[in-house]
Amino acid sequence: MQVFQEFEEIREKLRGLMKYIRTEKVKYDTNFTDELLSMEWKESELENDELKNYKAKAEYYIRQHQDNIAIAKLKTNQPLTETDIESLEEILWREVGTKQDYEQEFGTKPLGEFVREIVGLDMNAAKEAFSEYLTNASLDSRQIYFVNQIVEYIVHNGMMKDFSVLQESPFTDQGSVVEIFTDLTVWVGIKKIIDTINANAAA
Repeated sequence: MQVFQEFEEIREKLRGLMKYIRTEKVKYDTNFTDELLSMEWKESELENDELKNYKAKAEYYIRQHQDNIAIAKLKTNQPLTETDIESLEEILWREVGTKQDYEQEFGTKPLGEFVREIVGLDMNAAKEAFSEYLTNASLDSRQIYFVNQIVEYIVHNGMMKDFSVLQESPFTDQGSVVEIFTDLTVWVGIKKIIDTINANAAA
């Protein structure tokens, strides 16, 4: 009851002031920058204007179909068969667009390399490929660090075709290749693994 009386008292005090409240609408111009937090495409949106670009459609399709046998093989560092290559051709040259569309965007880049660049390489598959060097007790901490940086790079980029990146950080943070691998036979073995990973995507 006391609360009701307090509200009634406030209402009576404000009653005489209501006529002074401005009723016209006030427009304010703002200039805020929108920040895109996330974007999700649905299968039905593949025909929308935003996805008419072949590259966008191809990348979207591959990310959404990583359970496809050929795409899964590329992600897990398994060599492709002729059937797998035909499957990629069906996807990229017929379902998503045409062979001409692909070549206009990516030239002669092998289909497997294009897919691997998008999905990357599975971390477990990468570690398994380099396991001989990651668990080798005869390697010192700098060498193991270097191999781990290679693993991280290939996981995110799918391959390592340009070896000039090894002359940059983080690879050089503890010394150059020549300084770290004084026994070049160790480095040759590591390079063979990288070449094999690259070759498994060259379809």
